Amino acid sequence: MSPSGRKMGEGRQQRGVPVWERLPLGGRRGSPRGMPGGGSRARAQRSLFGLLVHAWLWASSGSSAQVFNLSLSVDEGLPPDTLVGDIRAGLPAAQQQEGGGFFLSEDSDDSPLLDDFHVHPDTGIIRTARCLDREQRDHYSFVAATLLGAVVQVEIRVNDVNDHSPRFPRDSLQLNVSELSPPGTAIRLPGAHDPDAGLFSTQGYTLVQSSDLPKNPAGPFFQLRYGTPGPPPSLPLEPLDLVLLRRLDREELEAHELLIEAWDGGIPRRTGRLRVELRVLDENDNPPVFEQGEYRAVVREDAQPGAEVCRVRATDRDLGPNGQVHYSVRARQVPGTGGGSEPVGDAAYFTVEELSGVVRVRRPLDRETQAWHQLVVEARDGGAEPEIATVRVSIAILDVNDNPPTIHLLFLTEGGAARVSEGAGPGDYVARVSVSDADGDPEKEEDATGELGVGLGGGSISLSLEGGEGAFALQPGGPPGVFFLCVEGPLDRESRDLYELRLVATDAGSPPLSTVETLLLWVADLNDQPPHFTQEHYQASVSEAAAPGTAVVWVSASDEDEAGTDHSLLRYALVQLLAPCNPEALPPSAECEPSFTINPESGVISTIRTLDRETQETVELRIVAQDLGEPPLSATCLVTITVDDVNDNEPIFRRQVYNVTLAEHAPVGHCFLQVKASDADAGAYGFVQYSLYDGFQSDEAPPAFRIDPHDGQICVSQDIDRERDPATFDLLVKAKDGGGLSAQAFVRVELEDVNDNHPVFDPSTYVTSISGQTQPGTEIISVRATDRDSGTYGTVAYELIPGDLSSLFTIDSTTGIIYLTSSLSHLEPTTLFLMVCAQDGGGLTAAVNADITIHILQTALAPAEFERPKYTFSVYEDVPEDSPVGTVKARESLNSSEPIFYRISSGNLDGKFSIHPWLGTLRTQKPLDHETQPVAVLTVQAQLGSSPVCSSTEVNITIVDVNDNHPEFLTASDEIRISQTTPAGTAVYVARAEDKDSGLNGLIRYSIASQNPGIFTIDRGLGVVYLRGSLGAEVLQKHTLTLVAEDHGAPPRASLLMLTIVIEKPEQNPALTFENLVYQVEVSESLSLTTQILRIQAHPQHTTSQTMYSLEASVDAAAFGVHPYTGWMYLRRQLDYESTRTYRFRVFAGIPEDRSLQNVSASVIVHVLDENDNSPTFSRDVLFLKVEENPIPPGVIGKITAIDPDSGKNGQLSYFLLSDGKFFRINPNTGELIGWLALDREHQMHHQMTVLVTDHGSPPRNATMVVYITVTDINDNRPFFPQCLPGKELHIKVLEGQPVNMLVTTVFAKDLDEGSNAEVLYSISAGQRMIFKQEKQKFTKKQINKATFKF
Repeated sequence: MSPSGRKMGEGRQQRGVPVWERLPLGGRRGSPRGMPGGGSRARAQRSLFGLLVHAWLWASSGSSAQVFNLSLSVDEGLPPDTLVGDIRAGLPAAQQQEGGGFFLSEDSDDSPLLDDFHVHPDTGIIRTARCLDREQRDHYSFVAATLLGAVVQVEIRVNDVNDHSPRFPRDSLQLNVSELSPPGTAIRLPGAHDPDAGLFSTQGYTLVQSSDLPKNPAGPFFQLRYGTPGPPPSLPLEPLDLVLLRRLDREELEAHELLIEAWDGGIPRRTGRLRVELRVLDENDNPPVFEQGEYRAVVREDAQPGAEVCRVRATDRDLGPNGQVHYSVRARQVPGTGGGSEPVGDAAYFTVEELSGVVRVRRPLDRETQAWHQLVVEARDGGAEPEIATVRVSIAILDVNDNPPTIHLLFLTEGGAARVSEGAGPGDYVARVSVSDADGDPEKEEDATGELGVGLGGGSISLSLEGGEGAFALQPGGPPGVFFLCVEGPLDRESRDLYELRLVATDAGSPPLSTVETLLLWVADLNDQPPHFTQEHYQASVSEAAAPGTAVVWVSASDEDEAGTDHSLLRYALVQLLAPCNPEALPPSAECEPSFTINPESGVISTIRTLDRETQETVELRIVAQDLGEPPLSATCLVTITVDDVNDNEPIFRRQVYNVTLAEHAPVGHCFLQVKASDADAGAYGFVQYSLYDGFQSDEAPPAFRIDPHDGQICVSQDIDRERDPATFDLLVKAKDGGGLSAQAFVRVELEDVNDNHPVFDPSTYVTSISGQTQPGTEIISVRATDRDSGTYGTVAYELIPGDLSSLFTIDSTTGIIYLTSSLSHLEPTTLFLMVCAQDGGGLTAAVNADITIHILQTALAPAEFERPKYTFSVYEDVPEDSPVGTVKARESLNSSEPIFYRISSGNLDGKFSIHPWLGTLRTQKPLDHETQPVAVLTVQAQLGSSPVCSSTEVNITIVDVNDNHPEFLTASDEIRISQTTPAGTAVYVARAEDKDSGLNGLIRYSIASQNPGIFTIDRGLGVVYLRGSLGAEVLQKHTLTLVAEDHGAPPRASLLMLTIVIEKPEQNPALTFENLVYQVEVSESLSLTTQILRIQAHPQHTTSQTMYSLEASVDAAAFGVHPYTGWMYLRRQLDYESTRTYRFRVFAGIPEDRSLQNVSASVIVHVLDENDNSPTFSRDVLFLKVEENPIPPGVIGKITAIDPDSGKNGQLSYFLLSDGKFFRINPNTGELIGWLALDREHQMHHQMTVLVTDHGSPPRNATMVVYITVTDINDNRPFFPQCLPGKELHIKVLEGQPVNMLVTTVFAKDLDEGSNAEVLYSISAGQRMIFKQEKQKFTKKQINKATFKF
């Protein structure tokens, strides 16, 4: 006991005893339990206190103090303040009555006595301070001392109560166990823990079987094994094992749900449960099992490789790879050509899908070769040591009627040939026919398979005869499949020498197959037909001038017996009959001897001597034709020969020359002359036919006339215009008789003029400039009008139409020269406009009058005048620079000695031409190119000295094409491939070259320069290369052709294209053949969609299946479509020549039913033809121009530009002015806008005109634009005084004696210019005494001296 202690009693001090504070036993002071530092300090205090108590007890009682023991117990879980015991019960009875209280000390260890119990300090009664838990603390120990020194050692044990159930570490558990685990295998399980002690702890385990599961008659699979509980303290019931009692089978049950219950020894007992899911792991303990012991299947012999035959199915109860079944065919292997192995036997024809077990055909079957197949199919699982099962698969091959019957012929005729004598009678044998079929009999087939309801074979064969037509028939020959071909009716070789018999053997299959054997049976000839002449009576004629040996007539007889035999070979003989003879006409010593003979083999009758029609006009002959048969047969005919007279007389015209006049525009069909020729011969020789020729040396008929070939009437065949056509026609008339003799006469037709043409001014507009000082009588300008009529009708008279100031001029009515009749000095510079009309001698006037513009200038010189209003020159495009083109010439006025200067005012945009300034010679300045600019239209002006007056003329220069461009191929070389089976005549390539030259220089002809061998040819005009011969025996695999494109120039130019043609060998199964390897077509861009443009055709060589066409997938081919069955190509998109001019793509042909045949292709080239589908467009909608006024025409002031995307004439543009053609003109070719007259701003400041551009298409397209021209000012007007007319004086009267600075008058001046050019300054001219002065800007006159002055 510790000597330290606490006095438990009243709180007073006693003598001789240390004073201690009394501590209540119901609680503790200091740090609460669990606070940091509190526990260690309390333990230190309690230890110190115990030492003090023990020291005190020892000191007070000496070493003889007694220690008493008191053991108490209390159940756990009782509520607080439960009585535990009394400390006094541990003292002797004598001391139990003593009072004074107790001192208490705890054990040396950390005892929670004062936390769990209340000890009364006076009575020593112990009660619980809270609900106790044995599992946290099962006993308490402390020492209590009385004041008298008695010490009680108190032990309090907490009695266990069954307040805890057994508890497993986890509520559920999953375990895996192999299904191959042997019985007795122990599976360790975690044990259950129960905090209670003794019997209240875990006492055992039980396997609880679910009530809803049936009991297994074989007994349980598992039992529990664990230790037995011993007396306390005992070890826990471990280890806990789950013991396997018998083998597991995953396939029957793949998981076991177990419920293990742990129980304690309390009453009632407490339990805890553990749910165990025991998953059985699969092992490869089951082999695959087929659903059937043997499989039987049938398959048609025409089944394609890959066709399904049957399906075998094996199952494996194992899981995963162990239960995954793989199928294969067990077969004996032989080494293959590729290094692998190939199955042999029945396994070579079938295969089985590894996973599905579907048995499929591997290669083509043939029932006739093998009707049954037996396979051994293996099923192998995926285990590490796989299990294998096998099954037999018996496959019956169903007969398909895939073998047509076979026909065998054995001729029974003489020599065994396919010939029968036409003398054969009915019933005579011709041939023995037997038929067979490799297919089986349907009934036997049904018996063999045991499952077929319909036979597929063709064992029963029928044989029929076609083409016998009553002459031949079939008769059965006894054994099945044997027949005899016999004669049924009479035969006549001459009626029919060949019978095309068709033996048709048809089996009984479904569908039936047939074999057709064509038999060409010839009928042998007998000499039973006599010769037969084509005519019974031949009539012929021969000229008496015929030379001996002349063939006269050919008689022909035929024998219907077989050609080439003696039965049909004929020989001819001639029998001379008595013929009338004119002895009087015989010359001396002449006789009527035979004149004809006959060729015995050909039957040609010819003369043997000279004939004389006058002696013998007609000869009759008898001809005999006899064959060479035995016996010979013959026939005769009559021949009459007339001796014709010779044509010894020519036709004779009555006149050799005919002169006739014909009014122009005579109606078509009007006959105006009849020529006549006669012939003294008779018959055909005297019959004359007429023909008409254009000109005396021509072989062509005149287009304007025709002649009746029989009566010689010459008539008008088309409208004749004397002004358009020649005024005189020289014709040649030929008369030919029936013998070919002819004569000719000449006809001259002179056209009489009628007044059908109006006079026409050319040009219709004239411009000139003259000086204001020109004297009357001066020739101003000459106008010219022409009338295409002649004589009086073509004579033109001119008349000046009255107008403003027209009286100043007169015109010569005959020459058209306009003269000045009055002085112009009184006129200011101005412009006069005259109009002249023209009238011919018939009273017709010009539809358009001539407009003459005359500029009156402040000059004494008249403008130079060109000799011609229009010049036309031509120059070759290859001339060197500075080559002369032509010379224009202008004449100066009589009163002028100034030189004339020439210049090109418009049309020379590129500066290709220049003109000598004073000689007027035009020369080339740059190289010319006909292909770029075939025509140049220049405007040339002539200026007299420094005078502002000028005149102009138009110069048309034609740039003549020379052969300066080679034809150009699109490529320098090309290669094509053709099949060796390509038939002759096939177009294999299209060569296309272009030549920029025109005319013959641009006309291309094609040829092949070298070829080896010459089996190709080319169309010289189209450039299409054709195959001329067959390629069947070709050794060369490649041909190289040099294609030449040559123009027609002199000398010609050419270019070459190297074409390589590769000959490809045909495939084993030749597919299709196009009619052409290259198709080329020209298509207008205006065609609507779906329009058919080209048909392509490909022909199969060995099949009649439908051919299907398609186009390649390309950009070019997208614009077109092709009908898949007809081959017609059509438009799918609208074509546009301006976007794409040529399309190139390939077309394919194939047979969908036969995929073994490869598709074939051909090239298609589509050339798009331009249509006038684009209107010209101007570069701008409105054009604003500014030009200074000038007394000289300004020339080119601007250029109008338009574009047209079309080509050729559709894109060729011409420009015209629709308004204001007086001051301005436009070059129709270049669009240059030309100032034609001098511009005067004061007269007209603004000009507006409309320009029309049109292309040359049909119909043409056009566009318009507006041009605004502003005339800017120059200082070209003098100020003038309106008060004083020109040439007049202004008189002002001033009274004398007026004061100085008096206003006399006010004058003002005007200036028609604008801006600074119109500002007027005033001054008084010097030379007079300054009597007047000027004020400011107004001309205000004031008197500065007293004088009289007259203005």
